[in-house]
Amino acid sequence: MLDRPYELLRCSWPRPVAEAGRAWISDPEWDAPPTHLRPELRWSTLEDHNCWTIDWRETFRGDSFFGGEMRRFHVVFQVRVNHGGTLVFWEDDGSLIRRRGQLVHADRESHGPRRGEVRVEAGDCLEIAQWQFDGSWLWGAQFEQAGRRDPILEFRDDVCRKLRAPEGPPLKIFCQGREPLSTILAIYSMILNGYAPSAVLVYGEHQWSAETHARFRQALPFAQIVPTQEVLGDIRRSGGTVLADMALRHWFVMKSSISLLCAPGEFCLMDDDILVLGSLADGLAAFRESEMVFAPDLEHEGLYLSIWGSTFGCTALPRTAAMNTGFYWLRNPFDPQQVAQRMLAGARQVSALWAWEQGLFAHLFHGRPTTRLPSQRYFYPLIDGLPGGIEGYDYASNPCGFATVHFGGPVLKPGDEKLQPLVPQILSRWRRS
Repeated sequence: MLDRPYELLRCSWPRPVAEAGRAWISDPEWDAPPTHLRPELRWSTLEDHNCWTIDWRETFRGDSFFGGEMRRFHVVFQVRVNHGGTLVFWEDDGSLIRRRGQLVHADRESHGPRRGEVRVEAGDCLEIAQWQFDGSWLWGAQFEQAGRRDPILEFRDDVCRKLRAPEGPPLKIFCQGREPLSTILAIYSMILNGYAPSAVLVYGEHQWSAETHARFRQALPFAQIVPTQEVLGDIRRSGGTVLADMALRHWFVMKSSISLLCAPGEFCLMDDDILVLGSLADGLAAFRESEMVFAPDLEHEGLYLSIWGSTFGCTALPRTAAMNTGFYWLRNPFDPQQVAQRMLAGARQVSALWAWEQGLFAHLFHGRPTTRLPSQRYFYPLIDGLPGGIEGYDYASNPCGFATVHFGGPVLKPGDEKLQPLVPQILSRWRRS
């Protein structure tokens, strides 16, 4: 759960203002009558900056279809800051701010989100009067971040120490590198909160920028960055140039090939939108008896059969219809050339994207020893939601008891900017265990 920089103590009913030339010219009513309404503080983006935001239009909307625009009104509210330092705020429209009875900020203009700042001490109470001309009516704040040091590097030495005593099979992870912190955090959370793999293999380097290459070298000195040309060589040996070209064009074909056609054949594979929050002992124990242990999706039997059923001659998938390939352990029992031929047979179905990959695995392991992990521990917010949302869940204490959280789906991926402030609470968990 993100640490809020301030707490809202009270707010008033909206009161009218006098304005001229798109400017507020009347005095604020510092003693305006208080309201019982309390806006919900949301972690959101204003002017490309993340901050805790109050949306007064939403607060005062009531039953209005159009929203509580409250044109030519102002609201007076009081906040208590939780830390000392420079409180950076954004206001739409302008506001006046008093601290200890003294005016420390005055902006009476009408404008979109505009940055301001005020020096505060922990426990200071700020009185804020903010007016509304028209359009959005927002106020948000966050403390200025000191320095630009990558916060995740604080945990690098801890990760390296844990890797000296491996507890399970190698980890494979394939990433595009557009959100490098997400990849690093996924790997660190696996090692610190889950288990220490005997090796860490990272794939996808042909897609990375120079900055991503440099960041991975700094944060993942223990990892083996597997050259894409080496992967393509393995694919060509099993499926020829046609399959290699498919892998370069389609990420899910490349990821399937890394799993099924490239050594090592016994490993854990994890997407870079996974956070590991707790022990994976149940998954490792199941892997001793199963060839594949997977975190579940919804039941997609009909979809998977429509893509691969004719290729495999299969009419039902009683044990693997909920196959998800975002997180699994696998002991590969197949001949790579035979698997490659199956993949080539499904070339016409590549428009199915993620379902192509998951359906392939569901058919390959149909009838083989598999274990489906419990969805309560290997959690998928796309399906089941997430209490508090991405920024509001308490990762430090993990009250719901998740082992992993998979932010699959295009809407829910938090990205590096949202993940950065969560790093300390996610990676400090192991120190309390």
